[in-house]
Amino acid sequence: MVIRVAVARATGKLGSIVCDLVADDPELELTGAVVSSGGGHEGESIHGVAAVGPDGLDRVLKDCDAYIDLTSPEAAIGRASDSGTGAS
Repeated sequence: MVIRVAVARATGKLGSIVCDLVADDPELELTGAVVSSGGGHEGESIHGVAAVGPDGLDRVLKDCDAYIDLTSPEAAIGRASDSGTGAS
């Protein structure tokens, strides 16, 4: 079984490395790449996946088994609160 992975901050230093590692592992599939809005990377292809801004996060989460969030703690908590997951 292939594990579908999405990465937030996919164009950052660590995010780029994680995306490369996921793409190179036959047991993993990169299915989502989230980038900052206004950073100029929205729509860019990352290992064949079109990068989306934060507004596309809900769509990305529906298509993955694992979500790797490499953003700041404040940003991650804010998104979790907005999505109704109960994080605070």
